[in-house]
Amino acid sequence: MDQLNGLDTTIIENLVNRYKVHPDEANSSWSSTVVWQSGFHVEVGIRDHETISVDEPLWLAGANSGPNPVELLLGALGSCMSIGFIATASFMGVKVHSLETKVSGDIDLQVFLGLKEGNSGFDHISVNFKVDSPADEEQIQSIISQVVKLSPVKNTIERMVSVETGLTRV
Repeated sequence: MDQLNGLDTTIIENLVNRYKVHPDEANSSWSSTVVWQSGFHVEVGIRDHETISVDEPLWLAGANSGPNPVELLLGALGSCMSIGFIATASFMGVKVHSLETKVSGDIDLQVFLGLKEGNSGFDHISVNFKVDSPADEEQIQSIISQVVKLSPVKNTIERMVSVETGLTRV
């Protein structure tokens, strides 16, 4: 078992080798189930993990029982890019002592509330990596470039993705 930055790189190496031989096995499906509780409070179920409470802050008529959806989106992006950073650094043999990824963006609530036309989501998201590593600047920038290129969450946000809706009556 090869360990660097707390990551067992042999697991990923084995997946890479397997998918080179069997590319048809590389497609994966992911899902979550969201159950409304009360007000703006919902519970998100993912795999066999404890549910995640999602809610709006008090100033937006929520009960503040958890982060709101756009905060989770930013958190998902930061998490994905952090995981990608550690994976890339580990495969490059780069030790990382600490990594903090700050993700932020602004939303025009007038659009969200239907008071004017426009984009009700983020127009721009900023990601900043705070890294403690013995690697030089060129290595760190190379890692970040790879992360930006391969992050599934970043690529989903940046590209036009179709969202299909359905309805089941109970």
